[in-house]
Amino acid sequence: MKIKKKEVDGITVLELSGEMYGGPDNMKLIDVVTELIEEKKFDLVVSLAKVKWISSTGLGILVSARSRYAKEGGKIKLCQPNDRVLGILQVTRLNLIFDVFDKEAEAIESLRNG
Repeated sequence: MKIKKKEVDGITVLELSGEMYGGPDNMKLIDVVTELIEEKKFDLVVSLAKVKWISSTGLGILVSARSRYAKEGGKIKLCQPNDRVLGILQVTRLNLIFDVFDKEAEAIESLRNG
């Protein structure tokens, strides 16, 4: 999995790509989230547009990132999952824990509006 970081109107957007199977490569997400918390950047959008697949370990990493952010008062929004990834989020009911948006701009707007 690869992670690109950008900022849009003061909101951090992480663009994930590849497959989220767990392991050291995917633990980079936790490292990035830790850095963002240290930088006091508490509004985060995670774009799943280029994620092909998420395993249970990958889902665990997303949940762990969300928990760490929530503990610090931050918010994580997910956006642009493909049908396969969205199906996984729905089957595991994680779509009830995460706010999931069709478009990155919608996720950013939801953070702007509180």
